[in-house]
Amino acid sequence: MRNILIALLLSAPALAQANLVTNGSFEDSAVAAGSWSVFQSINGTWSTLAGTGIEVQNGVAGLASDGTKFVELDSHTNTGSTSTNTNSTMAQSISTTNGQNYNLSFDYAARLNTSAATNGLQAFWVNTLSAGATAANIIAAAAPGSMIANLSPGAGGSSNVWHTFSANVLGGTTGTSYLVFKATGTADTYGTYLDNVRVDSVAPVPEPETYALMGIGLVGLLAARRRKLLHTH
Repeated sequence: MRNILIALLLSAPALAQANLVTNGSFEDSAVAAGSWSVFQSINGTWSTLAGTGIEVQNGVAGLASDGTKFVELDSHTNTGSTSTNTNSTMAQSISTTNGQNYNLSFDYAARLNTSAATNGLQAFWVNTLSAGATAANIIAAAAPGSMIANLSPGAGGSSNVWHTFSANVLGGTTGTSYLVFKATGTADTYGTYLDNVRVDSVAPVPEPETYALMGIGLVGLLAARRRKLLHTH
């Protein structure tokens, strides 16, 4: 009887979650404690679309919200970069399913001891492009219609104040979606911090009819067990 009950419970749709973002806390980057570095690409996970690159910090000016490292997209100039725009844009391609519901979340904070004007971060969810899209096409698609966040965390104080943003997004018809982050505000190498990026696949919430059927099944099993007990006495 116990095994049957367990089987019924396991057969119900689960609210399963699995992070689809690779290196969402930027720990997989060669940046020593007390230093920072700017990357055009971080081990094939995040790629620069525009600007000087992806600046990863490790305990230089504030603490991460998850692990020890975080990103600042109002980046310093990078060796080999020809861009003079320190407000950078980065993206990661994610395999998604058409019509599937996902929860996107990330942490953000104003840089320490900065004005409100220098801090700003935008996030976009692009689900209309195929795998292997060019940087130019991704930037063009990261338009107001695909913007999911336009954040102004205000002035930075003497310590980090991390906030969490969360939104529901949908997988597109191509099987690939692009998560894009863009620094806004004054381009002066001091900008908003980003950390703990997640895209979790969320199973549909079971319909009331599912629970009703489970309840009927449990009642039937209990009744059958009661009849069996009565016949054995």
